[in-house]
Amino acid sequence: MSWIVSGVDREQLLDRLPAISGHFRQLYTRVYSLPQVSAETLELCRLRLAQLHRSDADFALEEFPVSAQQRAQLHDWPQAAVFTPEQRACLEFTEVHAMDCAAITDAQADAVKAHLGEAGLVALLQALGVFDGLIRLGLMWQAAPAGVRQHG
Repeated sequence: MSWIVSGVDREQLLDRLPAISGHFRQLYTRVYSLPQVSAETLELCRLRLAQLHRSDADFALEEFPVSAQQRAQLHDWPQAAVFTPEQRACLEFTEVHAMDCAAITDAQADAVKAHLGEAGLVALLQALGVFDGLIRLGLMWQAAPAGVRQHG
């Protein structure tokens, strides 16, 4: 339920904003096809943002398949053996970005660039902005994503 319009999900709310909804949906869909960052890594970052913002609905959403082990151990990503060095660098970057993007250190940016290059760092930043914004809007609107598919 949303405080803006009761009984609608996030997709229905976006439909009420026709000037931006189509463009935003295109942007969101295209984030997962960025060539500089794998869709799996992006999905792990999106899921971590959902955890950090305590959005159970966004965490339940499956935009791109990741392993059940990765999903289950995402809260403990620094120690869990199921994440690659690239994923760890991106997850660390994601955590700081979620709290205060101005607090990202050069070392954290360099760790991402070591795996993804400069263009990959920019792509990750763009994706995080889209994910973070949508999760925060959903929480503010009190509107869960439509079509939440349970992960298996």
